[in-house]
Amino acid sequence: MQPGLVSIMMPAYNAEKYIEQAIKSVLAQSYSRWELIIVNDGSTDDTAAVVARFTDPRIRVFQQVNSGEAAARNKALAQMRGEFLAFLDADDVFLSDHLEVTIAYLQAHPECDGVYTDGYYCDSNGTPLQTLSSRRRGPFVGRVFEEVVRGSDVFGPPMCVVLRTNIITQHQLKFDPEIVIGPDWDFFTHYADVARFGYIDRDTCRYRVHQTNITVLTGLRRRALDMAKCRIKAVKMENFKSCSLEIRLNVFYDLLVNLLRGAPDQQTAITNWPEFMVLPPEQQARLLRLMASKALLYEPEPTYIGEWLRRMRDLNPKDLSGTVLYTIYRINPSFCKILLRAKTGHQADPLTIPPFVDLKKAHSP
Repeated sequence: MQPGLVSIMMPAYNAEKYIEQAIKSVLAQSYSRWELIIVNDGSTDDTAAVVARFTDPRIRVFQQVNSGEAAARNKALAQMRGEFLAFLDADDVFLSDHLEVTIAYLQAHPECDGVYTDGYYCDSNGTPLQTLSSRRRGPFVGRVFEEVVRGSDVFGPPMCVVLRTNIITQHQLKFDPEIVIGPDWDFFTHYADVARFGYIDRDTCRYRVHQTNITVLTGLRRRALDMAKCRIKAVKMENFKSCSLEIRLNVFYDLLVNLLRGAPDQQTAITNWPEFMVLPPEQQARLLRLMASKALLYEPEPTYIGEWLRRMRDLNPKDLSGTVLYTIYRINPSFCKILLRAKTGHQADPLTIPPFVDLKKAHSP
């Protein structure tokens, strides 16, 4: 790895509309020691032609048959030559000082293996909407593994992050090609397990929200199942068991009550995992009750409800709400569903809410 060099990975698929702006934002960097690794992931539009117009020798272009974002990112990892790794998708842009401020920070803080900044979500025309930090928890610094396990909203889009590449090569970290939505979250979870992070409270980048974002295009159910894969991999990491009870409960709640709803076989299997079974019995019971309640509310033909409620009662017989739910369900499942809907009102099903819908509402005419 070449000291001081920043390898910037840019996966590109049918990116002809925005990739020129993305590349120009790299060329405009005040820090000049970079290489831009563009991986054209089988684009069927004029992405290749747009990229070919740039002749700067620091731009390296690789072609592959369409294999997905994670495979394109892995191709870039295999080609990187820099001491540092930066991320820029083909529809986003860096501000001119992004590399300068992040590399200066890492060079001044050898105890940190990565750093992240603030920035803005913007619309298709580049108009700023909201800061990245407005949709994050934190900022968190140092060992952030627990917080990254808890949720993907520590860093936000990967373009705001710069990493040391020696951690990646030393631990043979890669992006999971089985994950379409969220391969960066899974990657950062594994990176954070062995690294420490710093934070720079500075606006250095723009994340473009538009109708051809992969996050927008991917079906909501598929998106939930991909996020569930990230959760499952985190649960199986060695250091997950060292996370606080609060973190572990949050992970299982999101996995079992939200993301895997409608996949009862998988939900049931996970409730028999040792990582779940070591939770306090009353918390296991609560999660089983919530799984049953959500399935009754939103699934047309829910299964396993009786088993989940029976296990809930056995784990925590003192839970009055759970006992009432179990009793009513045994007598009349349909009436039980009616009562739950009356209690919860007209809450929107979280699996029907598209990503970034709040940004669009907040700035609609």
